[in-house]
Amino acid sequence: MSEVVRKYIPLLITFIVGVIAVLDFYTTVPAIRGTFTVLKNWGIVVTAFALGVGAVNLFRVHGKRIAERGELWPLSGWLLFMLIVFVVVGLSTGKFDASWQYKWIYNAIMLPLGATMYSSLCFYMAMGAYKVLRIRNIDSLFLFLTAIFVVFGNTPIFPAAFPGFFYTREWIFKTIISGAYRGIRIGVGIGAVVLGIRTILGLERGYLGRA
Repeated sequence: MSEVVRKYIPLLITFIVGVIAVLDFYTTVPAIRGTFTVLKNWGIVVTAFALGVGAVNLFRVHGKRIAERGELWPLSGWLLFMLIVFVVVGLSTGKFDASWQYKWIYNAIMLPLGATMYSSLCFYMAMGAYKVLRIRNIDSLFLFLTAIFVVFGNTPIFPAAFPGFFYTREWIFKTIISGAYRGIRIGVGIGAVVLGIRTILGLERGYLGRA
């Protein structure tokens, strides 16, 4: 019985939920709409429990590091402290988007940290761009020229002095990149449909940790 539950019950649940989701999108039957609404609400509940499990796991891992005075243990202590502060402030002040205390903490701590991280990454991005844009053949030459027009077209001084940079940049975005992006979106859409069908039929079992 345990083998049946472990192997077939998850596939059956996935099939039923997938069929209900598809029918909710293409039909207007009240029973299906109500059932799918209940399923979405349960999804929110499961997500909340997953966040709780993630928080408990953070306390377990970093608490052990603090107790053993492991590598960079003060940073682990700061992580747990800020986690507690965010949770306490968020739950005690009501809605996150209506709390000035929560907004202040976010704007004073999270945003500067994000800006610092991206500013440190700019050096690696510049090095990566240098390696990618080195001219080795005709293809890399076209890539280099395109990058030059796009970068210079995004800066205010070059389009003001040489309007051709701006118009060339717009042509690249609206003609070349737009056509390539449509092809990518078509491929992603087809792949998503195929993956959804395989998941509903039980042919795709990666979400169960199986090959």
